[in-house]
Amino acid sequence: MAGPLMHMVAIDADANKIYEALSTAKGLASFWTADSHAEPKVGSIAKFGFHGPVLEMKVETLEPGKRVRWSTHGGFPQWNGTTVTWEIEPAKDGGHEVTFNHEGWPDELPAKDLASVNYTWGRVVGRLKKYAETGKPAPFFP
Repeated sequence: MAGPLMHMVAIDADANKIYEALSTAKGLASFWTADSHAEPKVGSIAKFGFHGPVLEMKVETLEPGKRVRWSTHGGFPQWNGTTVTWEIEPAKDGGHEVTFNHEGWPDELPAKDLASVNYTWGRVVGRLKKYAETGKPAPFFP
C-alpha cells in the first residue's frame, strides 16, 4: 500500500471554529468545494461536487474540536479504500495545528497521480487556514 498523503498547518483560530469548518456543509463549502453537502453526524454520507464527478465520503469519526474522519464511499474509483483524517491539536505557541492525512492508497496507483492529489490537498489545506483565520469563504473549487 502506498504511503499516506500528509500536510500540517498552523492555524491561528479556535479549535471549535476549525472543527466547524471541517464538519459542516457551510464550512466545507467555504474552503474546499462550493458544492458541499455534509452534516456533522457519524454514519452520514457527505457529498462533494467538482463540476461533474461527485465524491461521496462516509463520516466515520467526529470529535468536536479534535478530529474528523471520513472513508471514501463512492464517486472517485481510484479513492476506494482510502480514508481522510483531520486532527486538531493545540499549538505550543497558541492557535492550533491541523494534521491532514489521506491514506489507504493502492500500490498500483501511479505515483504521479498521488503527487497531483497531494498537491491539490496541500492547496485545500491552505484554504482551510485562510478561512478559519479570516472567516472569508474562498473555496478551492468554486
